[in-house]
Amino acid sequence: MHDTEKKEKLDWQIAQEKIAEYLSVNHFSVWQERKIGKKRVDVLAKRVINDVVYYLIFEIKNYNKISASEETKFEGQLLEYLKSLILRERKRKKLTNLKNKYVFVGYLVFSNDYGIYHNRRKNWRKINVFEGDEELKTIWERNVHLFCSTPGYIQKNLDSIGLQLYKQKKILDFFDS
Repeated sequence: MHDTEKKEKLDWQIAQEKIAEYLSVNHFSVWQERKIGKKRVDVLAKRVINDVVYYLIFEIKNYNKISASEETKFEGQLLEYLKSLILRERKRKKLTNLKNKYVFVGYLVFSNDYGIYHNRRKNWRKINVFEGDEELKTIWERNVHLFCSTPGYIQKNLDSIGLQLYKQKKILDFFDS
């Protein structure tokens, strides 16, 4: 392993820890390197607000430059994580509860500046992963949100779906310290 690879991994781990800390300060239950089925997510967070269960999955990458094919690969990875989480929750909860009281957020975070796309619009490439199952397709369309950005946009993006976090602590406060 080269020194630069060690540094990249260290930067990635630092970003993961800071995002986990930020969510924890905002009263989320947080798990790092959590398995969902056979898949491992970087950060899984859960919080109940006014009877709505919010699940957040963060996949964190540390790249200075990223190709379109790499980004597509990471997006596919995130979609698979969300699919696994929804299928897991379907086994545990009634379908009506999932439709009415669950929100699933998939978030691809690039811990370095990766070009002109500091912040992708919401649901930038949301494709249906539940072909043939109309109930799960409805949940996917209504209750799943996707984001891709650098850390500075996390709070703004979560605010856009009604998940308002404390204004006193911003994600950048954790990265600057």
